[in-house]
Amino acid sequence: MPLKAVCIELRPNLCSGHVFLQFEHDLCNSNKTRVVIKENDMHIVEDVDVDEAEAASELVMRHANYGMDIQQISMFTASNQNISFRFNYTQIDLDAVHKAGNLQVEPKPMPLMLSFAERQIAVTLRCSNCHYELVASCCYNKLREFPSGLIDPSEFFCHNHHGNTSNQQQQQPTLVPGPTDLYYGLNHIVLNITVLQRSVINSSDHLYCKRCMRMLGHLILEGAAAKLWADALRWLPSANQEEKQPPPSSSASAVPRQLFQHSTVSQLMLRLLSNLWMQSVPQFGGSRALLVASMPDRRQHYMLIQVLERQLAVLRRLPKVPVVAQKQLHYLRACKLYFRVYNSSEAESELLLKQQQQMELPKLSISPYLFAELQARLTRNSQLIPKAWRHNCAQEQLLLTYFFYEREQQEQEEELLREQPSKPLNLKQKHAQKLETDEEYETDAGLDASLDEDEDDNDDDEDEEQNDSDDEQSDTDSEPKSTLRHKFAPIMAYEKNLVKRWPTQRQSKSSPCPSPTMPPDPCEEDSGKH
Repeated sequence: MPLKAVCIELRPNLCSGHVFLQFEHDLCNSNKTRVVIKENDMHIVEDVDVDEAEAASELVMRHANYGMDIQQISMFTASNQNISFRFNYTQIDLDAVHKAGNLQVEPKPMPLMLSFAERQIAVTLRCSNCHYELVASCCYNKLREFPSGLIDPSEFFCHNHHGNTSNQQQQQPTLVPGPTDLYYGLNHIVLNITVLQRSVINSSDHLYCKRCMRMLGHLILEGAAAKLWADALRWLPSANQEEKQPPPSSSASAVPRQLFQHSTVSQLMLRLLSNLWMQSVPQFGGSRALLVASMPDRRQHYMLIQVLERQLAVLRRLPKVPVVAQKQLHYLRACKLYFRVYNSSEAESELLLKQQQQMELPKLSISPYLFAELQARLTRNSQLIPKAWRHNCAQEQLLLTYFFYEREQQEQEEELLREQPSKPLNLKQKHAQKLETDEEYETDAGLDASLDEDEDDNDDDEDEEQNDSDDEQSDTDSEPKSTLRHKFAPIMAYEKNLVKRWPTQRQSKSSPCPSPTMPPDPCEEDSGKH
């Protein structure tokens, strides 16, 4: 059965639930699709042909395990690749739901804490993409929380409560950190601009890595400080610190680390909602907010969100799990919301201006990388909703979707499954293929036997260009990929030097007295052959 995704909303206070099914194909491609509810379970049945003996069935939920007595369904909707319906029950065993669904504790925002302490360890700040050193080794004397965009900085600090307000011009510099100070907030840090001037490029108050041009942040406080996004940075203990306290594994010390503890996307979303609404989401009219991100092209993008429920209980199939557990339902919490993304075009800016005029929206700045990740997740999860229910109204066109909270360990495992197997396997396969090719052409004369064919030179040039391009990764490259690239750097350097030596070896074979100071030009050799 081609069920792509399953999501079941549970509302014990209403004794009901809502099932959302997403198929891998359009329902019109099958002759008949039925929802069969039995005493113990619920199935989806598809009749491929007229003969019912060939009907395919797939389990949706075994509701007997949860103590539910489902008898009827309502609000049945089927369109394109989606089926949704509501079911009612008279009893439910919540303990069984929690146990069978691998319940974790209700997700809550963890304290915002850096992963290193002040006055204890000297650290270097690096680019998360190319690992270029942005800030030299420093043992920070002061680590303080910086106010978010929703709070007036003058009300956040207590420097205005001394009774003497005559010298107003000295209030602003108190927010600028010193050279050995570091302020931090929601997914960002604030540093004195003097510690960054030699390692970043400033373009219209936007800061970029000098090596790979990855966007790091922007200037604030009239250019005296830099606000850098945490997901664009990594940190490493300084070399002297590693010598004093050698780790148990030398390879682990070279792995760049996240700036914040509990830095998963789920935790960032929980902290974001907590910053927007300190207590709880208002039920009427006050649940909208505007997320603002300045993209690497220096254009601002906006995401209007309207939160409906922050802690909605759902049963869901996890998309990236082993095959054995793919059809198992997991009990999770989700945030149900409407959203829409606006770019900087004039037409959409006017539409956004109307939204802001209707009500006062709280605004919060986030990094472009978090903005893109949220947009991707919300857009993907909106595919669970039938098209007839996806938008709130024709005028606003807000899209209904979910944000599923995941455990920190679960997100880390999914990240490893998605990124770690591909990179090392490709590098090892590439190196093994290289060795096999060398062994295939190698004779008693050594590597010179493989240099008589021009096609090998072209292949080697392509390998060299590919190796050179590995040093310049895109903004979307992940941390494990960069780490593995540095791990295999000696191998790639050896291959580069080997390719450069082959033309010299070829000439030494053809000419008895080659010039030691003038290496042969491969282009001249090719023309000489012809």
